[in-house]
Amino acid sequence: MKKTLLILLIAFLGFSLFAYNAQTIFPVGSPVYDWIKALYIAEGYALPSTSGPWSAAELGKMLEKIDEPSLPVNMKALYKQACDAVHETEERSDFNLNFDLFVEAYLHTNTGSYLGRDAWIRGWDEMKPFFRFSTDAYVGTPFYGYFEFTLGNSKTFTVSGNPYTRPWGSSSFNSNLPMVPPNDMKQLDFNMPYRAFVAAGSDVISFQMGRDNLSWGAGTTGNLIIGDQLGYHDLFRVAAFTKSFKWTFLLSFFPHPQNYYDSTGYLPGGTGGGQSQYINGIRFFMGHRLEWRMLSDKMTFTLTEGVMYMSKDNRLDLIVLNPSMLYHNNYTRSLTNSILGLELDCTPIKGLNLYVSMVIDESVLPGEPNPESTTAGNLAEPNGRGFIAGATYILNAKQGYFHFNAEGAYTDPYLYLRDGDLQSGSASRTQQKGEYGINYVVAVREQADCGGTTIYDEQFLGYQHGGDAIVASLNAGYAKAGSFDVSVNLFYMLHGTHDQWTVWTRIDNTAGRMNQASPTTNHQTENQNDDDVSDRNSVEKTFVAGINGSFNVLKGLKVYGQLDFVSKINPDNDSTRAPEHDLQLTIGSSYSF
Repeated sequence: MKKTLLILLIAFLGFSLFAYNAQTIFPVGSPVYDWIKALYIAEGYALPSTSGPWSAAELGKMLEKIDEPSLPVNMKALYKQACDAVHETEERSDFNLNFDLFVEAYLHTNTGSYLGRDAWIRGWDEMKPFFRFSTDAYVGTPFYGYFEFTLGNSKTFTVSGNPYTRPWGSSSFNSNLPMVPPNDMKQLDFNMPYRAFVAAGSDVISFQMGRDNLSWGAGTTGNLIIGDQLGYHDLFRVAAFTKSFKWTFLLSFFPHPQNYYDSTGYLPGGTGGGQSQYINGIRFFMGHRLEWRMLSDKMTFTLTEGVMYMSKDNRLDLIVLNPSMLYHNNYTRSLTNSILGLELDCTPIKGLNLYVSMVIDESVLPGEPNPESTTAGNLAEPNGRGFIAGATYILNAKQGYFHFNAEGAYTDPYLYLRDGDLQSGSASRTQQKGEYGINYVVAVREQADCGGTTIYDEQFLGYQHGGDAIVASLNAGYAKAGSFDVSVNLFYMLHGTHDQWTVWTRIDNTAGRMNQASPTTNHQTENQNDDDVSDRNSVEKTFVAGINGSFNVLKGLKVYGQLDFVSKINPDNDSTRAPEHDLQLTIGSSYSF
């Protein structure tokens, strides 16, 4: 028996020393996935898996579907570029040091209204730190580790505990250079690392635990269950995949709202009690996602179910941790809130992909009180649904390829919002101010003022624009593999009076006075972050026209830029305010070595 174990150990070590480690995790936003996506559409295949991040093993399986000899010359260059990136680890050592230097400058014209990084079209998730140092560790064939250290400026900083005293964007010029005015010591980012994890797996499965960003869906304006706008998730993720099926199980953890809410609602600026605050409560999103490829790879159908789990007193009901359970049927409403997503995409002809997705947070079933009923005394739970539909077209050109995308989205006013039930002590399940509810609005905990202030930045977990919105987007561009990518974009959004702090309530629709269609023009409930909502009397209209591009100058050296014109009518849903316009310019360069 000892000899057998010794032989197995030697065989495993030998395999580990000489085999290819395919557990490298490619992040959300990786250009490698975009290249593979373009190849799939051009070759007439449905989209590759839309649940990122992805391991090198998974991306490698995607590339195996592509018949390189049949590709036109320009697409062969794109295929080679993707293959080189996926298989780069074959030539790397067990431990690697990576250095990236970014220099970015930001200029805009409206320093009075467009304040904070969230007001920029090229948002926080796309802005780069000045310096990034990262390490890759390959331990045999099954294990991979990644850690990055960044030097840059934080998303939010405060002066004397007030996060609105000197908001980012209050000067016409800024940069990502630390300590260079208007940046100062108070703005240094002490929230890194934004990516740090260990991973393990094989050619059919990937385990990941640590911190990374996530994105589930094919949307270009956002995704309905998990968007990529949070910056990072503290997560545990398992993905098992073949060429025709993928299953993903996810746990993503967030601070409990009791740490940044009191009886008055969301604490001003989301400030908590600092580093010494006793952090209490459990909150996490748990979801499983199944993706089937069918009809000779022409179509993909995706089913996603998830729950938000919350416990004020750190209770964890282990029954909810079944990765294959129908979560809704656990019937644990006092602790959980379930959500369901359906997605379908198809590529009927080479070059054209059509996709549609739907999310159901709350929907009326036959026999339940109807929120559209005008019967006196009818108290119904409002619908919470969202829809995205779009089309992407890839057109081969002599040297590169053109890419086009059109997308529309609709979200109900109460999507992602939910009562607190027994969690908040409200037996009527009609939420009151200060009762945060088990909803899909989550917080990223940040340190500002060199770590002197704690800020809980609340955002939607799903669609970044939240509920009560109608969105349309057009994008067109031209790219050449390994050289450049230039595109133009048009964006238009109608957003009603509801936001992430709108207090959930049952609907009294007597006489049809409660408008359930988006976008709303009257905020009829209380708001956790606005003491007076009487001025919310109109639809905010946002229009954006922009152009952006990136150019590879030399190996490792890239320059890029983005210019956007932004216009808002009825800003903050207030018809008495004048329209607000801004011209936003970002220019930058990066060097990797």
